[in-house]
Amino acid sequence: MVLNISILGASGKMGQRIVKLAKEDTRFKIVCGSIRADEDPAYFSSTSNKLGIPLKTTPEEAMAGCQVAIDFSSIHVTKKHIESAQALNKGLVIGTTGLERDALMAIEQASREIPILYSPNFSLGIALCLEVIKKLARPLFGDCYIDIIETHHIHKKDSPSGTALSMAKAVGKGELAFNKSDPNRKKEQIIIHSIRSGNVIGEHTIIFECGHERIQLTHQAHTRDAFAKGALAAAEFIAQQPPGLYSIKDLFNS
Repeated sequence: MVLNISILGASGKMGQRIVKLAKEDTRFKIVCGSIRADEDPAYFSSTSNKLGIPLKTTPEEAMAGCQVAIDFSSIHVTKKHIESAQALNKGLVIGTTGLERDALMAIEQASREIPILYSPNFSLGIALCLEVIKKLARPLFGDCYIDIIETHHIHKKDSPSGTALSMAKAVGKGELAFNKSDPNRKKEQIIIHSIRSGNVIGEHTIIFECGHERIQLTHQAHTRDAFAKGALAAAEFIAQQPPGLYSIKDLFNS
């Protein structure tokens, strides 16, 4: 059965990759996409330029014919997208990062009426890494210094990355610090180091420095397709779910 989807933020870097992969996959039909009000739908809709799909500048129009909407837009409009999805009774996949408290609260509230999968990282590899971190942290926390290093392209707006924060959360305990060097640091402190350089898609490393040995786990995303494939898998999953708030980890248990 073909799943009708809408791509919110279709003209962005992630939106374009999701559109491309979905058009190549017979399981999906893109019924519409959304772009900013100051962008030209005629340019992005044409086959020769970028997308080649119907486009609207309001989320209500973009989501009208879909079963599930995939949102990789911006923190300035995600809350409106959540409210529109709720009003239209559409499933929603959210990958926009750097969301503020009001948007997170809107996700929580809307998930009582519609199925929502929210994740700061749609890489299935990262989801597996988070499970490994939980297992490592149980015996190591308190005995080792823990550092998280995240590197992204210079245009990434949020810092630290949502994925780095998810890694810290996976440890399960500890005090967070950012870009800090302290010779008197405590082992209960998790330090996140953020680097913005070049065109790096995304690299995350967690280090457990235990004195006589070091355990280091690194994930590198070579292309945005790693996230786009995960977002499409999430849309397929959400289409089958009752109202509730889901994470990328739920895909492994489905």
